[in-house]
Formats: sequence, C-alpha cells, structure tokens
Amino acid sequence: MLSQYIHIDPLNDRTLQDQIKSSIAQAIFEGFIPEDKALVSSRRLAKELQVSRNTILRVYEQLTEDGILVSLERKGYFINPALELPALKPIQSEQQPETEQLDWSNYLITENTVSKRVAQDLDRYPYLFVSGVVDEDLFPVSEWRKCSIQSLNKSNHRTWTSVNAGSEALIEQVRTRVLPKRGIFVDKDQIAVTLGCQNSLYYLSKLLVSSQTTVGIENPGYPEALHQFQARRANICPLPVDHKGIAVDQQMAQCQLVYTTPSNQFPTTVRLSPDRRKKLMDMAQEHDFLIIEDDFEHDINFIEDACPALKSEYPSDRIIYISSFTSTLAPGLRIGYIVAPEPLITQIKALQFRTHSCPPKNNCQTLALFLSLGHYDSLAQKMLKRYREKWLTMEKALNYYFPQSGVIPSLAGTAFWINYKQGFDAEQFEELAEQQGILINNGGRYYFSDKKTNSFRLSFQSIRTERIREGVALLSQIAKQIMPIEQLSQCAASPLSSKAIRQLLTNKVLLTKDCFNIPYRISFQADGKMTGVSDRPNDIDEGYWWVEKDKFFYQWRNWQFADIRKITIVLENNEIKRFDEDGYFIGEAQLIGNSSSVC
Repeated sequence: MLSQYIHIDPLNDRTLQDQIKSSIAQAIFEGFIPEDKALVSSRRLAKELQVSRNTILRVYEQLTEDGILVSLERKGYFINPALELPALKPIQSEQQPETEQLDWSNYLITENTVSKRVAQDLDRYPYLFVSGVVDEDLFPVSEWRKCSIQSLNKSNHRTWTSVNAGSEALIEQVRTRVLPKRGIFVDKDQIAVTLGCQNSLYYLSKLLVSSQTTVGIENPGYPEALHQFQARRANICPLPVDHKGIAVDQQMAQCQLVYTTPSNQFPTTVRLSPDRRKKLMDMAQEHDFLIIEDDFEHDINFIEDACPALKSEYPSDRIIYISSFTSTLAPGLRIGYIVAPEPLITQIKALQFRTHSCPPKNNCQTLALFLSLGHYDSLAQKMLKRYREKWLTMEKALNYYFPQSGVIPSLAGTAFWINYKQGFDAEQFEELAEQQGILINNGGRYYFSDKKTNSFRLSFQSIRTERIREGVALLSQIAKQIMPIEQLSQCAASPLSSKAIRQLLTNKVLLTKDCFNIPYRISFQADGKMTGVSDRPNDIDEGYWWVEKDKFFYQWRNWQFADIRKITIVLENNEIKRFDEDGYFIGEAQLIGNSSSVC
C-alpha cells in the first residue's frame, strides 16, 4: 500500500503537500512502487492518510509536472516509463528478523560520549536560559537575503562555484573590518576561515596535539574544547578559575599548550585580570608553550568598556586567536576563523583541502558582502541595545529573587554564573526546572575535575526580555524546594515593631550586599527618603521608605523593578535580618553610622 511509505510529521516545517510528495517520490525512486500498476486513487489515499482529497490531487499533479508520474485518462496515475528505476523491491513484512543487539558501551570511548540528553524541541520551553541559542528576532533576514541574492549574480557567483576559489573575500573583510576593532592587525596569510570555533579546535588539535602533549584547560571550562584534546589522547591539566580568571601558576610549566577564554571566561563569565594576563605571557615565554585564545563573545560588551583581546595586548606568535560569528549572527551559519602565524595557517588550509571541510563558499561570499556593506556593524548596535536591556532585567531579577546568592559580578557577555549555597544540587535543579518549562545549564557539566554541584549558568541571549523576570521567579521557587532557606518562624528573636524599626533606621546608614556580593549602603532620612550607593561604579539610586503595622516598606526608583516591597525585620546577634512577604530570609545587614555623616 502506498500509504505505508508516506510519513507525515506535524512538527516538520515543510507543508503537508511537500511531505507527501517527497515520500511518494522517494518510494518510487527506491523501487518500492510497481511501474505497471496505477497509483492508489486520490480519494482512497486521502482517506488512509486522513487528509483532504484536494491535497492528494495537487500532489499527483505536481509529480506529473515534475515528470515522475504520467496521467492516463480513465486509468489513473502511473510511474513515468521514461524513468530509469531499480528493480521492484519486495514489500517488507511487518515482522523483521531479529538482529544482534550490541552493547555499545564496549565500543564507545567514554570521555567522548554525551551522557545527558539535550533538549531539542526548544519551542516547548517558554524560558530559555541555555547557551548556544541566539535571539532569532535580531537576525537581519532582509539584509542577509539581499547579500545572498547579490552573491548569486554573474559577477559574484564564480567566486564560490569555482573549484579553486577560496574564502579570500571573507578573509579580507575579517582582516580589515573585524579584527582591527579588536586591536589585531595581521596579513591575509595569517587568517583561515573555518566552520566555527569547534572546527577551529579540531584543526589545532590535529596539528598541535598528540598523546605526548600536555594541554592546560580552564576548569570549569568549555566541554567541546576538552573533547577535541581528548580525541588526540592529550594529557589534560585542569587549571582552576577564580574571580580573576584562570589561575596562572607552576602547573602551566608542564604544558605545551594552554586553552583559555580570557575576555569572557566560559562558563563563569569572569575576565582575566591584567596582572594574570601579563603573568600568562611571561610563563608562556619562560616555559615555551602556545596559547589558544578563544574570543567567542568579543563583540558583546555592553555594560563596561570592552576588554582587549590578549592577541591585541600581546601580539605574540605564541597566541593562536580563534573566534566566530555564531553568537552574533546565527549558530547555524557555522563560520569562524583562526588568526595564527603563516606556517600554521598554511597547514590548516592544507588539512581543510585534504578532508574536504572548507566552509561553504556561498555562505562565505554572502557574509563577506554582509560585512562590506556595513550590515554587521548595524546588527552589532541593535544587538548591544537588546542585550543591555536583557542584562539589566536579569540583574534586577537576580537581586529580587536570589539576593546574596553568589552571582559572579561580570559585566559583559550574555550569561550569569551563580555559585549558589554549598550543598545545593544544581543537577536536580536543572531537572526540576525543565519540568516547569525552564531550560538552564547545570554548572557541573563544565567541570573536568574537582566537580562542584552548587553552580548553574543562566544565559539570556535567546529568552525574551518580558519573560526573564517570571522565569527567574520560578527558578527561585524551585531552588527553595531543593534547599530550604531560613524562615521567619525559625528566628529566636521576635520581629521588630513599627516603633522599633523607626528608631533603628531613622537617619542611619545600613550596609548590605547585592546578589553579586558587592556591598552597597542605604541612607534612611527622617522624611522618608532613602539613597542607595553601591561599590560598583556609577550605581546609585533613590527611593522612599515607611513603616506600617510592624512591616517595613520601601520602593526604589530603578532598583528591584521599582516595586513596593514589604519586609519583616529581626534584630538578632547585632545583625539585621530581613524576611520577605512569604517569610523567607532575603539578607542581612549592619548599621555603620548616621546618614548625616556619610555621603
């Protein structure tokens, strides 16, 4: 029966007609449909597939127009006898012979396998806080289409249809428009275009790494980099990461290669401090090792000044610089590049030729036009505006729902890394969040040794701004299920009365911390005004405070979404404890002086 060869997927992007047509054509060309018999009638096939008869009629007409079928009056549709088809294959029975079931754990190399299932149907999840997904609304469809059409015209199409033509146009645009903004100035022979950062790491591993090579890699770090080095049987030296970036110490002396993400460490988002950047270069010179600098999100700096690329600050041949257009244009574009000395670039291009793994030349040509016409610069401006808005919303949401939680205070990139309370099970947190339609990245997956279970990563690149607050609020509720936090009912001391609150705070200065553990001071004036000053540069806000029925009320102008918040205050062991409306602990503070004496 023809219907058994037709597969309709309601989640498929193709139309119903296209799916049916494709399935029938495939069955014909693979020899499953007899040439001497008419295809089943449109009425019967429509009934079997539970679709409109007009749909089947249109499919038959399209197959006839394509020369696959011929229509014989009063007899029906037949396979075109002019087609050269394989011999008719027997109809497969429903009962298939049993095949040997292999235990693939005996064959797979364990360090290269993926143990956790990655969610694929992202449309099912309203809250996407995962890495590797971009804001699709930002993609400049119209501009990209124009560049694609232009690359197909007579004057340009030979650039990518010719066997010998490379990616020279794109290399020139990267060299003259992209790299100079990052402070990198090189010749065209020092650039190779690749299929993205993972592909770049494959080439570098193939050419620079063997079983005798010791590779230093950040821990936590980028798993795909680890997999590439492990595939070459390298000796892996995990290098710890703290608030200053990768640790630069004597462990590096044993390395021949060090992989790092200094401008925006993946996954923790911290930046390599200036003193460590210098120390890293000194160590590389002293112990003669190479550095792979992965600058995967250089164009995304929107809160503070851009961090210079290490290759810019230290234009040494020891630094191999890789980057891509994945985070800015689209992951599916798969175009990146390597900047390195000419001898290495020559070998990379030769390896690309031998393995037939050069990037599609039509995409390279289109991207070159996209860059040359200034569309990429325009996109970068829109992107920074959108991501700045998302970053600020994330900051407010984390301060509101995860106060004093240990968020890493990085001011760039498209994610927040949270070192939550010790003993917190981030893997369980990830699983429970997925059940609520929230995708996050459990931090444990980024550790290669000394694994920590209390960290998680929230990317805001793809989630809509209006969904951020609700998503973080739901995450806060889930976190309380996993690790209950202190509640008002557990306090030994009683809540302060309205009179006691006024006496405690009027004309006083309170010292507390935000979700980044950055201190900030609040001055409470007798007229109900208050001023907040953070230790973070240019972070000041004003608001009002008042007391009603033994509750403390306050409202900032900008901080914490400018919501009116009602909290309970407890004075215990000379520390001020604050509890939200649900009775959960939200932070502690200390009085440090009078408001009249503090700016």
